[in-house]
Amino acid sequence: MNTATQIRLGMRSSTCPVTHSPSPNVTRSFGADFHISYNPRSSAYGSDTTAIVLQERVFFVLNGDHAEALCTASAEHGVKGCIDYFAENITRANDKSEHLMAAGLHSDPFNLLPTTLEVIGQEGVDRIAVAVQAELSADLGQS
Repeated sequence: MNTATQIRLGMRSSTCPVTHSPSPNVTRSFGADFHISYNPRSSAYGSDTTAIVLQERVFFVLNGDHAEALCTASAEHGVKGCIDYFAENITRANDKSEHLMAAGLHSDPFNLLPTTLEVIGQEGVDRIAVAVQAELSADLGQS
């Protein structure tokens, strides 16, 4: 993401509170419940990534730069728009994304489901579950 796009989208950089060094991520908050975060570095996730972050504790991570699409989805439809976008792009979910735990589809040792339900509701959780099941079915059909 270039600087002009970052400014146009209202994405801002921050400083890491522990090291006081610049964070690699740029973020845009949509209230207390969620924000969009873009990380141009590939070292931690294998590629640049964009995350929908719920209450600073649940991370739905997509490979690539999806910041513009997610900011637009949020502006037009709130968190529901972001969840719909994530579900429509489930094949781009990063392996480290927490969506499987947060939707109750995998073991949830961090107890992410209650936060997820609070922010996106049962409808959002179900939307992600349906998208994951469709992806798994498509993968089985190709085997």
